[in-house]
Amino acid sequence: MSRLTLVELSDLPRKPHGCPPEVERSWDRLKATHKSVHGLFTTLNELRAAQDDMRGAISETHRDQARAAIVFTAAGIDACLRTLLRDSLPTLLSTAGDAHGAFVAHFMANRLNGDMTRATKQAVVDIDPRTALIDLYVQDLTGSSIQGGADLIRCRNALGLKQEPALEDAILKGHQPFFNARHEVVHELDLIDPAGRGSRGRRHRDLAAVGDQCNGALQLLHAFIAPTARAVRQVHRTLGWDKL
Repeated sequence: MSRLTLVELSDLPRKPHGCPPEVERSWDRLKATHKSVHGLFTTLNELRAAQDDMRGAISETHRDQARAAIVFTAAGIDACLRTLLRDSLPTLLSTAGDAHGAFVAHFMANRLNGDMTRATKQAVVDIDPRTALIDLYVQDLTGSSIQGGADLIRCRNALGLKQEPALEDAILKGHQPFFNARHEVVHELDLIDPAGRGSRGRRHRDLAAVGDQCNGALQLLHAFIAPTARAVRQVHRTLGWDKL
């Protein structure tokens, strides 16, 4: 029996039943991310298995594979959630509900309170103001990237998923260490002190912990996608779109 502890991802749950078009692109991005990260971990396991002593020291080459997995997973989170919001919100906002309430509350508190920004004014007078406002909303929710639990909570609320047990505040905030790791890898090159004070060595990331973090983050994306698919299908039924 091999003495090597493999770094692996769990299989993704099944694609949501009757997955509507508004969720298809996000699901495809999740599958692509899972495949890419799985490939990185496969390479990592092969590199470690090729060592003379598989219990020997973990090299920087091995840790760089783990760092790459963190970056790929984080990029997948950004792409999946941004796509899920952009594609599903036009449908979810077609009826009254939690998603519409979050949309109104956001604009009242952040965009229509006091002097309006140029971007808000341009969206209001756009030839398709509804689409322009949703695009602005998604930008406000996701920024340049998802930074942690607070951003995940805002995305959850925007999709009307506040009552989902798998997306409770504590669960979403529990993924903060993963986002902290992404920040350290991307913005600090994983140096212990990028400013040069004290040690400039790189962080010694535990491979198993990285595997668990990436796996948890990808499973979390499914926890966003599946209930969104159900909510979108419900809007289709409510508005009779399934009969068209």
